[in-house]
Amino acid sequence: MGVFAVTIIGLTACTSREKNVSSGNHPKKDLEVQVEQLMDRNLDSALSLLDSLEDRHLLPEYKANYYRGQIHYKLGQELTAELYYKRALASNELIQERPSIYYFVSDQLSTILTVKGDQDGAVKVATEAYAIVRDDTTRVGDYWSAILLHDIGYSQMQLGHYTEAEKNFIKAWNTLEKLAQYEPIFDNLYTWTRITYNIIDAYTSTEQFVEAEKWFPQADETINRMTSSPDCPASTAEEFTAGLNTHKALVYVKTGRKGEANKAYQRFLGTNYSKTSNGLIENSEYLELAERWEDLANLTPKVDSVVQSWNIPLSLYYLKSYLAPYLKAYIKSGRKEQALQMAERIVDSIDSIYNYERQHNAAELAIMYETQEKEKQIAEQQSMLKNQRFLTAFIGILLILISLIIIGLLRLRNAKQLAEKNKELEQKNKELSLANAHAEESSRMKTDFIQQISHEIRTPLNILCGFTQVLTTSDIELGNEEREDINKRITTNTKRITELVNKMIELADIHSKTVLERNDKVTIVQIAAQAVENSDLQHDKHLLFNLEFDQADDKMIRTNSVSASRALALLLNNATKFTEKGSIELRITLDKEAKTIVYTVTDTGIGVPPYEAERIFEEFTQLDEYSVGTGIGLSVARSIVRRLGGDIRLDTSYQGGARFIMTLPDET
Repeated sequence: MGVFAVTIIGLTACTSREKNVSSGNHPKKDLEVQVEQLMDRNLDSALSLLDSLEDRHLLPEYKANYYRGQIHYKLGQELTAELYYKRALASNELIQERPSIYYFVSDQLSTILTVKGDQDGAVKVATEAYAIVRDDTTRVGDYWSAILLHDIGYSQMQLGHYTEAEKNFIKAWNTLEKLAQYEPIFDNLYTWTRITYNIIDAYTSTEQFVEAEKWFPQADETINRMTSSPDCPASTAEEFTAGLNTHKALVYVKTGRKGEANKAYQRFLGTNYSKTSNGLIENSEYLELAERWEDLANLTPKVDSVVQSWNIPLSLYYLKSYLAPYLKAYIKSGRKEQALQMAERIVDSIDSIYNYERQHNAAELAIMYETQEKEKQIAEQQSMLKNQRFLTAFIGILLILISLIIIGLLRLRNAKQLAEKNKELEQKNKELSLANAHAEESSRMKTDFIQQISHEIRTPLNILCGFTQVLTTSDIELGNEEREDINKRITTNTKRITELVNKMIELADIHSKTVLERNDKVTIVQIAAQAVENSDLQHDKHLLFNLEFDQADDKMIRTNSVSASRALALLLNNATKFTEKGSIELRITLDKEAKTIVYTVTDTGIGVPPYEAERIFEEFTQLDEYSVGTGIGLSVARSIVRRLGGDIRLDTSYQGGARFIMTLPDET
């Protein structure tokens, strides 16, 4: 419970003041407002905007580091956030210009270090900030003094400095109590309640149950005060009440008062929170600590179902946290058959765990090596492009000089030849200018592509690297929601890298004229179903998807099923990428006159201007420079379909978004 509570204080209580952090005597500039607005919509695009603003010297480095730290923290990349927060704090400009941001960053960094297990580092960061803020006698200064004192006390408790921690807890609590009385708004009441809850958690996580009980009256008081606020959501009040009751039940059990523990436990069961996924997990943890094996055995199937729905990878942590307690519950309750089944399940999982961890470590090493190689290649390519630009300019100047010499010689001859040569020279200059323009455009597109590829690779790699370091830290404890979130992010970003590699491989054949073999006999609906399964639609629950086809759903054609479904999946991914709200429709029809199968993908997204109908199929083309992607998906899709004897085009008559029409020859 300890690590989870610390994470919450960093994500909630502190961020509730983010709107105040950037206020005061230092109004935000328009560019900073743009960054923060983009952070609410797309974190990857916000990172790209920060890079652009800093390259053009429009945003100071310390501010860019502050925003990068926030973005990576929201992405779950705590180790990367730690790096940028440390860089932001290293600048004297931050404390001089924006003190509140300095305190906020110090609190965030202290929280990250605490979760990481670096308690000495957490105390150092929080103490340095507190030494400054304690001289600020304003209400904002008092608020941050209390938060930072709490950070110091929590880490001191983990280090075994109980007396010092208790003094800091009491001082922080009293300060927040005064703020809540002076200004009883929800933010102040919530922070007061959360700090009280964290103090109890600090004591229970270090097995100081008698000391934890002394804080129960304060916790009841703060929860009641917070609940009385008209701005307090019912779910928030119930979650705090339920969580406090599990802490009470744990303390009562550990101090030999089973009757009181059962009453607190029954109050927990009476809440709606106890029926949620997190509530079920918290319930099972209490039953295990209370050694109520019969009740735990009865609850195990439901808890096991919840855990399996989270798709947590098999690991030693999974065995220790879930399967082992289930087995113990079955054994202690005398359910030999269920215990035997659970034991067999644990044994069967051991090989899978070994293979998974071995593959995971090998993949991590491969990714690190590949990243180093790609960075080296990018540096070499950039150097080559620079040399090419210099060579192009030199050739251009040389050609101009030669042209001037020719003109001078021609003037000495006759006027007729001079006129003819002048015309030829003008034509050559036009061709040269056009060639230079094409060369510059090609160079720019390649440079943009290299930068985009670098960003597309580094973003998921940073996520995977950050979570790998978190998961492999021996003394870290993670909550179920955090572990579920980490699992989802690792799966999503692994798929993202795989998709990028596939596109790069396909890019190599984009100009190939070789006809693909068409030896597969499949139904036209099978191609669509495979494309939907391989696309990003399954991860975008906010979009409505509709598949429509006429009565010829069993129509068979001869084609290359893998290539055809791949091209259609790329069209679906393109629609998903540019449709934030609304729907996507895939319609299958037969054009008997043209003897073609027609797949129409229609979305309600941002659309494509008619004059860009052909340019979007060119390699590396992106109409929005801040959009995520490489700009090669549509190029690859059209190349594949044309090699199958079909084509892809944009329907410029459709105005409700974008509509792409893909045709395949009707061959049997």
